[in-house]
Amino acid sequence: MNRFAKILFALTIALLAYPAGAQQDSALILADPAGRPTLVKDAFGNWTAPVSVYSDDDVELFVPDTLTLGGIPLDGGEFRRDGTYATYLYSFYKNDHDCRKYRIPEGHESDPKLLEACALLRYQRRVIKVDTRKKTLDVVEAILMYRDAQPFPNNLSLKNQTMRLDATANPVMFKTVNRITALIARQVSRGLSP
Repeated sequence: MNRFAKILFALTIALLAYPAGAQQDSALILADPAGRPTLVKDAFGNWTAPVSVYSDDDVELFVPDTLTLGGIPLDGGEFRRDGTYATYLYSFYKNDHDCRKYRIPEGHESDPKLLEACALLRYQRRVIKVDTRKKTLDVVEAILMYRDAQPFPNNLSLKNQTMRLDATANPVMFKTVNRITALIARQVSRGLSP
């Protein structure tokens, strides 16, 4: 099945699975009945198929499938010269394990409001900037979404948080960024970037 056919198939499945009357224009993700993203929005607001770049029992991470890999224009010269790029990174939380582990402060593990919020959390979209030479990742923006994949202004946080890409300190992000970087390097080497 070629790329166009895959996107068309994903769009058809997502539209059939999407509840009637839902606000599709403000959603960032269209998902199948199990919640797995079938389409995500790129930086230009276009629907595109998600490309899985990491998965385990608790979470699956995706980037939009566009020639700019994430819809954020990729400057091939900048990537070659500086080893930097930016993209959207979507998270699909398969359960509430990550939320309970990383989002509930110590001593509040049994707080019913926090547990309820974790049960509702399903997706996250981050804007990440990667410097492959310095081995750093900058999370510029993050937005959390519940099962309806609607962005709420109070869930948007401008982070500008920089982290070191280290296999020991953060193995998930280390593997994820390596996979995205390999996809971008392949695109640049084929001359597919603008």
